[in-house]
Amino acid sequence: MNPIVVIWILAVVVAVLVGREVGKWLFGQNAKLMQKKRAAQVLAGKLRDNGLKLLPALLEDFAVGDVQDMVEKIHDVAKLVESGSDAIEKELEATYENVLAKKLATPEGMALVKAKIAEIEAPAAPAPADAPKPAASASMRAS
Repeated sequence: MNPIVVIWILAVVVAVLVGREVGKWLFGQNAKLMQKKRAAQVLAGKLRDNGLKLLPALLEDFAVGDVQDMVEKIHDVAKLVESGSDAIEKELEATYENVLAKKLATPEGMALVKAKIAEIEAPAAPAPADAPKPAASASMRAS
């Protein structure tokens, strides 16, 4: 057999084997990316349920691969922050209300909130500097 034909056959076999390995590697990388995208979708849903709107939109753009829209939304959020807009504070306020409502809906959450309120309302113990000094009281008894 002609050595050139053998070289071409070997080159084709090596190319097929290398292509197969590269394909398996790329498929593995794609599977990892898909897991991250699924996790981003789940997180976006949880954040949206808790009252957030801006961050879930970014996560959903990542999940569907819409990089251009994601970058535009990041730019819009940056403009909101720079302008001093209350949009982010309003969003966080809504999130706080939703989380508090969920806490108050369970007995454990209600107990936690009551404990925190009791902790705040409890009179503060006198500081060691405010407490009477034992040496001063002993000297007063001696007089």
